Amino acid sequence: MSVHHNQLSFGKLLAVLKGAAILTLKADSVGRLGRISGKLTVRNKGKCIIGRNVSFYAKQFPSSISVAKGAKLWVGDNVFFNYGLDIGCTKEIRIGSNTIIGPMVNIIDSSFHPVDIEDRAESKEIHISGNVWIGRGVVILPGVTIGQNSVIAAGSVVTRDIPANVLAGGTPAKVIREIKVPNDWVRRYN
Repeated sequence: MSVHHNQLSFGKLLAVLKGAAILTLKADSVGRLGRISGKLTVRNKGKCIIGRNVSFYAKQFPSSISVAKGAKLWVGDNVFFNYGLDIGCTKEIRIGSNTIIGPMVNIIDSSFHPVDIEDRAESKEIHISGNVWIGRGVVILPGVTIGQNSVIAAGSVVTRDIPANVLAGGTPAKVIREIKVPNDWVRRYN
């Protein structure tokens, strides 16, 4: 039993090391203790900076990150990304430390094509502040800022700024209520 346990631990260690090596090759900077579980595709032609202790859990569904030429993606420390993640960065996306991103979340800073002849389909920055929780199936659209400590309810479409310390939800997402978050409280994931 002991030998089998050691083999499993060694196998998991190799998977973690392999994931860290892949991130290092595809990102401009990766902090220590990063983890990838499952399939994460990273296409980086711009600048991609990933902080310490960032986890990508992509086992049920693969995850994808695309950073276009000249674009910048910053991910803070202690960030967790669940499966089915899709990040499309053509200008700038910032994700603050201690943030939890739920499964099947889409974060795009461009519509990638015009809706009609008058639409310029310009890229607009997205800023997700620290200690934020983004629920399952949320779509975050170009030009949005989500304030510190806020929670975005599952299935929401974020089309405009969300202030700090609120629960927001719906399509389009709007503030549902304020939430109490002490200054020193850090959101954790299991």
